[in-house]
Amino acid sequence: MTTVERRCTKERQIDMRIILYLGKGGVGKTTISSATAVRAAREGKRVLILSTDIAHSLADALGRDLSDTPIEIEKNLFAAEVNILAEIRKNWSEFHDYFSTILMQGGASEIVADELAIMPGMEEMISLRHIWLAEKSGKYDVIIVDAAPTGETMRLLALPESYQWYTEKVATWHMKTISFAYPLIQKLMPKKNIFRLMPEIGSHMRELHRVLQDPKVTSFRIVLNPEQMVIKEALRAQTYLNLFGYTLDAAVVNKVFPENTSDPYLHALVAQQKKYREMILSCFYPTPVFTATHRETEVIGTNALAELATEIFKTSSPTQVFYTAQRTQEVQKENGKYLMKLYLPNVEIDRLQMNVKGDELLIEVNNFRKNIVLPNVLVGKKTDYAKYENGSLNVFFS
Repeated sequence: MTTVERRCTKERQIDMRIILYLGKGGVGKTTISSATAVRAAREGKRVLILSTDIAHSLADALGRDLSDTPIEIEKNLFAAEVNILAEIRKNWSEFHDYFSTILMQGGASEIVADELAIMPGMEEMISLRHIWLAEKSGKYDVIIVDAAPTGETMRLLALPESYQWYTEKVATWHMKTISFAYPLIQKLMPKKNIFRLMPEIGSHMRELHRVLQDPKVTSFRIVLNPEQMVIKEALRAQTYLNLFGYTLDAAVVNKVFPENTSDPYLHALVAQQKKYREMILSCFYPTPVFTATHRETEVIGTNALAELATEIFKTSSPTQVFYTAQRTQEVQKENGKYLMKLYLPNVEIDRLQMNVKGDELLIEVNNFRKNIVLPNVLVGKKTDYAKYENGSLNVFFS
């Protein structure tokens, strides 16, 4: 690599942006992430859009066949879909062979063992590895991730921390077992020792974790529709992003019906959506919320995607960081009590009402209402009191 190439690569890594779009299946996440990628590429940035969703639809949105190797869609725009099985055969054969051998020794057939040997967390690990490799390559200015539906993505984002804990425990167990039991179990153990790979993978995980938690580099964006069930799942994602230390810098409300419709059938739907849109604005405040209208035809191909990006982001670049102030909520434990801190800047509190309903905390401040999906640690607990200080509403639980 020449001096100029090294300098360009270094500058690209410093200014690099990673944007992960997540949301419930069917909300239009792939379309929004593809529109972002096309707009960024046409602004002159080298962009990779990567789908980590097992049920890929990125190829459909771009109108091109894709594989796990990035291909150029148009100038500056590259795309790939993570293929879990192909990746396992290519780069994770030692892990797969290890567990497959153990299963076959336990009586499983070769075909069943081959299927079951994809250990829990491997799919998420492979997706993270693709993001890490793209970030380390220095080839791209922007990486757009079309993530799996919310539940799978939350497991993916929790993996860096849980993997470190897991590897420490497994490594300790392995060393203790091998020290006194190896003569008894060596005939049952595969010849390859996968445990020696764990520290290297853990190092990659820690490195990527630091990048994902840097709000100047990585942004998380939720795509949702103005529907009650979709909103609740989006709020759950917002809660867990905050708990994991990731920055949500925007939300995109997709499939919004135009208010000036002349169709009487749509009037009721427009009124219902308006109510839910107001709810979204208050629940995600102060995170910026963008809107994309419902379209009569599918948005397929780069030109249609570019038009959609213009509607959503107007004159702003979709790769800019839209929100960095601080996490919108945070959970702490003080003197045996749990504390949830809600960032509500520029809000004057004259009247406050709180109510816990199931796994939701409902807060009404003056005429401002906010619904928060509680993390598991707070579900079932009662609120004691709340106080507002330094731009945050602090809610204490017994």
